Amino acid sequence: MSAPTTPPVPRPSTTVLLVRDAPGGLEVLMVTRHEKTHFSSAMVFPGGVIDPEDADEAWLDLTEGGEGLDVEERARCIAGFRELYEETGILLLGPDGQSEATSSAEPFRDLVQRSGARLDLGAMAPFANWITPERAPKRFDVHFRLCWTRTEVEPVHDGREVVAAEWLRPDEAIALGDAGERVLLLPTRCQLELLGKSRTVEEAVAEARSRKISALTPQFERRPEGLFALLPADSGYPILERPIPRGGA
Repeated sequence: MSAPTTPPVPRPSTTVLLVRDAPGGLEVLMVTRHEKTHFSSAMVFPGGVIDPEDADEAWLDLTEGGEGLDVEERARCIAGFRELYEETGILLLGPDGQSEATSSAEPFRDLVQRSGARLDLGAMAPFANWITPERAPKRFDVHFRLCWTRTEVEPVHDGREVVAAEWLRPDEAIALGDAGERVLLLPTRCQLELLGKSRTVEEAVAEARSRKISALTPQFERRPEGLFALLPADSGYPILERPIPRGGA
């Protein structure tokens, strides 16, 4: 009898829901991964694994709004700003969501320091926390963060890790997934459904800040009609169970 295998430890990461007000309603920035990257060809939110440098104390002089945050929480916020910049070229600065887009290869911390502005950690509002199930070959402890921009800015990407970036209303993104025009993974779809309950940036931020954020791991149940994903009843998501397409999750 073979010994039971130990599930891989989830890797801490940050995923960013960058939103803006638009004439048709609230829009969120989404990116499509290159086919050779993790989550290949899926339409997701910008984000990635937290780097050790994100916890460096050198960031203390380049940030604001982080009073009372521990090292881990500060690193999650900084990782969110960094991943957003690295994947879309969007640099959020200051408390009002002012932004610019650039494809500079300059190290992120050097870029922030040269700008003369600070990263507002208070503008990375907690939105959700999902942990990959133990059965998965790769596991992540994903902290979804909600932030916003009030500046008209279009993303840029290098075509290597990210091959497309677009502003979409949550219902538009879900419709693209339903039509098979985009690949939407379960966590992405669930965040879109939750975000779609808000009509404006102000509503989305207020709703996120009023909601209790607890770590969530989806459960999967095999039924005669197929595999189903189940979410906790108190999670706040509008759909708590759904069928999983064959080969998807």
